[in-house]
Amino acid sequence: MLSTQFMGGVTVQPDDLAVMQAGDYVLHARAGRLNRVPVEKIRLPRDPQGHVQRLCLVPAPNDTIYAAQHTLLHRSTDGGATWEHLARDPSVCGGWRLEFDNDGTMLNVGLAGPGQPPVVWASPDEGVTWQQRGRIDTGTPDVLSLGFSMTRLDDGTLLMPVLVGADRVGNRAAAEAAPAVGRLYRSQDGGRTWPEYAVLGEWCCEVNVYPLPNGRLVAAMRYQRPLLPDDPADLLERTGASAVGADNPYKHVFVAHSDDRGHTWTPPRQLATVFGQCYGAGVGLLRNRAVVTTDYRYPRDMGSGRALASLDGGETWQDEVYYLTHGRAAGYAATISPDGEELLTLSGSCYGDVGAWDNCIGRTDFTIIRWRLV
Repeated sequence: MLSTQFMGGVTVQPDDLAVMQAGDYVLHARAGRLNRVPVEKIRLPRDPQGHVQRLCLVPAPNDTIYAAQHTLLHRSTDGGATWEHLARDPSVCGGWRLEFDNDGTMLNVGLAGPGQPPVVWASPDEGVTWQQRGRIDTGTPDVLSLGFSMTRLDDGTLLMPVLVGADRVGNRAAAEAAPAVGRLYRSQDGGRTWPEYAVLGEWCCEVNVYPLPNGRLVAAMRYQRPLLPDDPADLLERTGASAVGADNPYKHVFVAHSDDRGHTWTPPRQLATVFGQCYGAGVGLLRNRAVVTTDYRYPRDMGSGRALASLDGGETWQDEVYYLTHGRAAGYAATISPDGEELLTLSGSCYGDVGAWDNCIGRTDFTIIRWRLV
């Protein structure tokens, strides 16, 4: 398996990444060389409720692009060159998992409360007001979380990942007896009903599904589970968990793919080999290329967002890496490509004390990066 520790045969240092974060370039490591790649960085106003893990980036059918932090929704009508900043209240929907109906109506999905099914919302006015459109009836009250994004296929089909089952890493006995299962629900009526789902795999959360131009769908997901009775005795050492004092062996990005529009999926396979490189999101490009961004958490001074490239639809990955962002907490990212060549990546960065989740609220700076593969 290709190591995702220091790809491209180059070891970077925290100072390299910190200087890059302030500059108008990203770093690209390949064949033992580390190069500066000029990019355009559009630095967004700081959201008082923004957090590195609160983000959304999605194009509408009319080619308007929306980027969300939390209380700020940013809109571009010129392909991402310029942005308007709109104040919005996300509390109705519980955050941003935006997509669009065939007629351009803005859609969102959120959890209504413990034991209740996820709710689908529709807005006719870019998120100013919302009306309930439907719900995802999972058949179980044990809905743990939703995927980080909703996906719209070319025929208007909507796909929404939902994690159901026992606690992933909390109650150990319950987790071993009934592992959490990642489901991918399907709607063909604009989010009103979701009668069908496919199983992505056990222990799969924070899922993002993206299409390639050839029709293949790729799911990037966070694979995280506890030790199980039949695990090898040295599994914590093998996966890098023991190096950071963790007692769960996996906290890594895995990927799977579907060649039948999401009805069936390959078993999840490991992409990231570094413990704490656990959030992944991708985009398909022309000529069967794919890009997946991952975060990198430990040690904190190396915190960063990184992009990996595939030339064969996600089957294999190149020994190269793009360093996009840096911060003591950084790396959750969303990427789109308006034309199959240029990439727009939204990602946040927080410096200072990030030891608690809430410490990043209001202290995260988001940037939209316009870049291309070398």
